[in-house]
Amino acid sequence: MGPAYDVKGNVPSDVIDYVINDLMCDVISNVIQNWQGSKMTLSFVQSAQFMEFSEVENHTDFYMMEDGIIHTQDQRGAFIMYDIALTDLQELQEQILLMTTHLIEEDKSNESSNMDLSDWAHVRVDRFAVILDLWTWESALLENKQQLVEGYYEAYQHVLDPEERFALAQVITDIMFRRPLFDIGSKDFLNAYRDECQCLRLHIQLVTNVINSQIECQREFIKKVWRNGENGDVYDFGLPLNIITKPLVSLHTSSSAVNNVHLLEFHPSLGSIYLIYRTLEHICQEFQNICQAKAASQVASLEKQVLLMALNEWKSMQDPQSFYSANVRKDLFEDVVAEDPLLIREICLSALESETDEEKRQSRARPVFVLDTFSKILELITLRHRLIETAAETAVLSRTYKSYAAEMGFSDFHLYLRPVHFEFASHKTEAVQLPPLFITAVLGEESSVDRYIPSTNLLAIHEIDENQIGKFSFWTRDGILQLLHKSGVENMQVALACQITQKNALLAAAQLASLCHTTQSSMQSMDFKNTSESAMARRKSSAMIEKNPACWSITEMQRSLTPVSHASGIPPPVNMPRKRLPEAFVSIQLEKVGLRDTMLNMFIQKKQSMSTAMRNPVSVYMHLRE
Repeated sequence: MGPAYDVKGNVPSDVIDYVINDLMCDVISNVIQNWQGSKMTLSFVQSAQFMEFSEVENHTDFYMMEDGIIHTQDQRGAFIMYDIALTDLQELQEQILLMTTHLIEEDKSNESSNMDLSDWAHVRVDRFAVILDLWTWESALLENKQQLVEGYYEAYQHVLDPEERFALAQVITDIMFRRPLFDIGSKDFLNAYRDECQCLRLHIQLVTNVINSQIECQREFIKKVWRNGENGDVYDFGLPLNIITKPLVSLHTSSSAVNNVHLLEFHPSLGSIYLIYRTLEHICQEFQNICQAKAASQVASLEKQVLLMALNEWKSMQDPQSFYSANVRKDLFEDVVAEDPLLIREICLSALESETDEEKRQSRARPVFVLDTFSKILELITLRHRLIETAAETAVLSRTYKSYAAEMGFSDFHLYLRPVHFEFASHKTEAVQLPPLFITAVLGEESSVDRYIPSTNLLAIHEIDENQIGKFSFWTRDGILQLLHKSGVENMQVALACQITQKNALLAAAQLASLCHTTQSSMQSMDFKNTSESAMARRKSSAMIEKNPACWSITEMQRSLTPVSHASGIPPPVNMPRKRLPEAFVSIQLEKVGLRDTMLNMFIQKKQSMSTAMRNPVSVYMHLRE
């Protein structure tokens, strides 16, 4: 247990009733295990159905806070307390008494050979001080849970979708039933409370920062949408509701860290806030499996580190467009035109007015043409959003890939593929896809890897073609009109497919590198050295090719992919330092270069087989696509 409790003098003999037998110890352990593992699943009903329940009398109840204490009042203003709250308080009292008894029972300070009955009963322990400490930490835990619930409840007030409301309500219920993780048999119950409170405070900071940032972004967007005021015509339909700038109000009577909003201000996009809780829950589970965390204290420490990492990542998060070149940032990421509904509407109307076929404009095909135009613009905006999202994920995975590559002794050029223009491509005589091999088996030839490293990241489509499909722009009005009139939607679909393929390849390579590692062996045998001679030769060759000997200074840590046999029969310790296996490295360049060269050869053959009337490379390319 944390602090030591002072002796408060002699205790009457009737305090021996606090002593528990062995059966009671088992009961306490079961109660604590069930307590910390409890979880409530919601059973939902619609709000209209809830209001129809005639036996429900607290439809208009509200609450207030005074000196940090919550008071519930009914519709007449009378202070009330729900019967379920009294039941929960009674259960909490019993649980605290059980924990106090367990802590006193675990006290071994008075054990000796001449121990009398009073020492065995721990009568000199100040039981009220123990209960006071537990209740103090329980009160702090409830206050932190209240603040976290208020953050998610703030988002709940803005959500209109029923599924998102249900998801947020389930998250709030999970937080309400969240309990500290106790190590049975340990006296560090107060440390468990302390760790749980720290995790809740970090979670509160993360949620409030995300909500405040989202509200500010939504306010800027709505301000841009309604910059010309409300016209009251049909063109206002479908736009987000304008914010009526009245005095700010708070949805909570307590001091919430979430920014105050206007009375009629709603941001339905906050419905995705519940994903924060689910994502953190999934990451903690994954790290528990990786780190093999078994004890409750280890799980709590791991969760705290995950929350710290998430909070630091949010505060230091870079703009995804900073990883790409200036042209890509201008043509794809800039939101001056593509994310302005008013400008997009003008572009659609301009596209409809620019139709030159007068008969088509006046015929029955006119509605079909209008519908096709609006469908194309919606598809283009969606494809741009998905391409930006995938490009941002690719940039993050690229940093992880480079980190693993440096750790395993490889350079960054394995990530990049040198762009080759279709017009200047030459036939590759060895454009074949290599069979699955270890990377150390194919790096013997210096010509197998191109040492091309661009100054900034490229979109995946630019490694294949940047003059036709890869040439698009959402920066100007004319660029979007060009995508509407030509095969812009199909080209954007191809660009998105290439980017998703690049992201999936990086994800698979990162997962393989993270899972494949070996443990340093402190006991080496002659047989092991003989069997691993060929593997060491391949790695030395790889080190010479990579010209990065600093990363290979501890090559002795990993000698073979096979387990090491120990003469003593004792396996190496689990906590030995690890080094990742270079055989687990995946070269993205080598995986793509064979397929790219095969495609170029097909293009060249098709171009040569065409008649002299179609020698234009653009026409050949369009014919090849068909």
